[in-house]
Amino acid sequence: MLSEKSESKFSNLNYKNYFISTKKSLLSKQKVWSLLRECFWSKNIPIEYVQRFINHSLCFGIYQTTNKKLVGFGRVITDYTTYAYVCDITVDPKHRNKGLGSTLVKTIMNYPELQGLKTWSLRTTSEAKKIYEKFGFKIAEHPDTQLEINDLEIYCHAAFVNLHKKYNL
Repeated sequence: MLSEKSESKFSNLNYKNYFISTKKSLLSKQKVWSLLRECFWSKNIPIEYVQRFINHSLCFGIYQTTNKKLVGFGRVITDYTTYAYVCDITVDPKHRNKGLGSTLVKTIMNYPELQGLKTWSLRTTSEAKKIYEKFGFKIAEHPDTQLEINDLEIYCHAAFVNLHKKYNL
């Protein structure tokens, strides 16, 4: 489990005019939701889901030093022993091309509680693949044995169900 010592060590990792923090007290579900709803993999994500995954993931926020505005986000789903799944890496378009995404991935990979893991994984686009390859990620050795259930429409279904519940339809 995440120790207070590790969290405080990374709570103010400075990079140019930004800092990266794992402190959940700095994260606003509204701001994370605003960043993620622009990403193809989380279109229409209900805001309630955002709070839930913040509660159950190791989250990293990129903030402007001057005003603590969230400009980037990423998280890790892990057992802290053997496996880490890196996901939801995103940077506000106004702050891209400054090395923030790469710095975020490097910070995640160097996080003390995640050292010594057997397997790291992630999903990415073909355009972003080169970024992750710099950190040692590669196409799975046996992709034909990896199975998944992936419903990109799930958020649309969830929003529909929530509307029905809200208005007793």
